[in-house]
Amino acid sequence: MSTIQELKRMIRANERIRVAEVRLIDQNGKQAGVMATKDALLLAESAGLDLVEVASEAKPPVCRILDFGKYLYDLGKKDKD
Repeated sequence: MSTIQELKRMIRANERIRVAEVRLIDQNGKQAGVMATKDALLLAESAGLDLVEVASEAKPPVCRILDFGKYLYDLGKKDKD
């Protein structure tokens, strides 16, 4: 069972995402397409949210704009169930 701290270390978010391009899903769940990671970070920041890598094995990796704290909480809750 993973703790929230372990999940936080395993999941790449914001500046920890080191690839040049990502496939972005915006805060409304809509595909925003492939874009430079720095542009995706700016979009997340302007929305007051985080850029979180949700599918690292994809080419390019899939990232979502969301509240990272809430995402970790939800993952931790699922892990307990």
